[in-house]
Amino acid sequence: MTDVSEELSHWLAARGIQGERRLVRASASSTLVSKFDEGFAARLHEAIDRLPELFDEDCISTLYRAAPPASSRAEAWRKAVAGLLPELGPARGLDPDQLAEIQAGVDSVAALLDSVLWTAPTVGADWAPSSAEQTARADALARMDDDSSIFTRYYGEFEGRRVENHCPGAQVARRLFSQAWAVVTRSTDT
Repeated sequence: MTDVSEELSHWLAARGIQGERRLVRASASSTLVSKFDEGFAARLHEAIDRLPELFDEDCISTLYRAAPPASSRAEAWRKAVAGLLPELGPARGLDPDQLAEIQAGVDSVAALLDSVLWTAPTVGADWAPSSAEQTARADALARMDDDSSIFTRYYGEFEGRRVENHCPGAQVARRLFSQAWAVVTRSTDT
């Protein structure tokens, strides 16, 4: 759309929000800003679409099972997915910046997975998620869908409107998180 107003830019800076923001949408109740250039989200999703293996649970499970015993399950999942990027990306026309953007999302999902699996389960260990871990997973999934999504950053009120920023890869992260849970728990429940 356009650059944010000078006033909004100063307001964001006063709250410690560094870097320029672009106005994506403004309504009577909210203002959506982004630190990414126009078209970034579309380009990101196009790049991800070139790597359908990222969402192939069988493919990721096979790579996951190759992890050394005693590795963190969350880290083993992250490495399984991340290993596909340099292997498949260049042949599919993805440049290093695109691969780094996808990797950042994978890393975020792995961190979220690690946070709900606080018992730190390892590959090869006899383990099942505790009821508290299952609840934490359900809570994380629910927070990905509601108005206060974990993928929405709320900056405050400016001129009577909520000022927010949404992660352009939120839908992808939800799919990856669900797949990661299934892989590391060796289940297919959702």
